[in-house]
Amino acid sequence: MKVCIYGAGAVGGHLAARLIAAGKDQVSLIARGPHLEAIKKHGIRLHRGDEIFAGHPFAATDDPAVLEPQDVVIVTLKAQALPGAAAAIKGLLAKDGVAVFAINGLPWWWNQGINEKDGHLPLLDPAGDLWQLLRHDTLGCVIYSPNEVTEPGVILAAPGDRWVFGEPDNSDSTRLQNVILMFERAAIHAIPSLDVRRNAWQKLIINVGLNPVAALARLPTVVLTSTDGMKEQMKALMREALAVAKATGYDIADTLNLDELVTPKKRPGSHRASMYQDVLAGRSLESEAILGQLVDLAHQHNVPVPKCEMILELIRGLDHSMRLN
Repeated sequence: MKVCIYGAGAVGGHLAARLIAAGKDQVSLIARGPHLEAIKKHGIRLHRGDEIFAGHPFAATDDPAVLEPQDVVIVTLKAQALPGAAAAIKGLLAKDGVAVFAINGLPWWWNQGINEKDGHLPLLDPAGDLWQLLRHDTLGCVIYSPNEVTEPGVILAAPGDRWVFGEPDNSDSTRLQNVILMFERAAIHAIPSLDVRRNAWQKLIINVGLNPVAALARLPTVVLTSTDGMKEQMKALMREALAVAKATGYDIADTLNLDELVTPKKRPGSHRASMYQDVLAGRSLESEAILGQLVDLAHQHNVPVPKCEMILELIRGLDHSMRLN
């Protein structure tokens, strides 16, 4: 199949390197800046434990319009960048192509297939461009794969990653199975889900406790979770998120061990949460996908979330301060 990784940074670069190394599908990349130039010259390389995956893409560009129509577009942009890319993503899709949104947080397509009368989510899709252009062409994806760009064209990842895919209407579709098969051809652990929102909630609980706290403290995971006081604050955020999930129909508290989640053993000791990486790089933050939409749902369902509200405003303030510099 023809597949495009739209946003081949840390997560996208991981997928690109493994799909390219497998040599089973035609892989093109959308990237930018020094990272793109390094990929054009030297290809892309992923270090994952003792394994190295490397190779050159079929094409690498910062202009989606120069690529031919794609069977699969895997979108690994940050959630806040998606609305501005909606038309370009739509333009990349072949007639029966599918866009896979491999993103953190609650996704913009949340109401698709189950509650369409409520339409787009303004915090995640302000003008409704994603909803209007892509809601029928979308697969959801929940990622368990910590990655970091260590230098242009080079990605560092921890072993044990997995990728969960699902239709917004919870169906078992041909396009879902085709994406699973594409990942299996590259020996990537892909899991089909018939309730991908449940998977999104389970991952969000981790993100709520880890990402904003790491960004504010500016600490790698091993240091961040080295004190009982910090871990208790992280778990308090997670408990509030679990209460919101339950109010929306997903009682998942019994499926998660918060003590294990705040001290993940599979991550390398130097791992930096993605939002902390964004702070260090001066990039905008996933404030609305990870916290803003959660708080909005809490308000809709009358669930008190005082800690999440406070951290949300601090993260919004941090994001604003970086954009002023």
